[in-house]
Amino acid sequence: MVFEPLWTLIPSNKAILPVLWSLFPDHPYLLDTTFELTDTLRAKGFVKKPIVGRCGRNVSIFDSSEGLIEATDGLFGDRDQIYQEFFPLARTGELYSAVRVDESRVINAVAVRAVQRVGRHVPSMRASR
Repeated sequence: MVFEPLWTLIPSNKAILPVLWSLFPDHPYLLDTTFELTDTLRAKGFVKKPIVGRCGRNVSIFDSSEGLIEATDGLFGDRDQIYQEFFPLARTGELYSAVRVDESRVINAVAVRAVQRVGRHVPSMRASR
């Protein structure tokens, strides 16, 4: 069994995401996120996630016709859910790619670290082990 510090409960709790979206709708760094599945999310495609979940478990991705693209299993299926706009990552052949620039580590306003993730599965669906 792994014990984590209590402060990790806040950033790992996804209930903050619909609250942030309601406070800052259409913010460029946020995705439309709600506690109930809306017609807008259905039309775009959406991701269903447990509010309190770990390591990408019990996450399902649906396309705009509500067809299941990919899903993970786990121990959090009975938890309350949020629904988030699906934002597909760049794909080259069979590989998905995402680049993240960590702006928290800056020197003279220049990012000092960039990370590229490449894999055959949708990166948000990979479970850490």
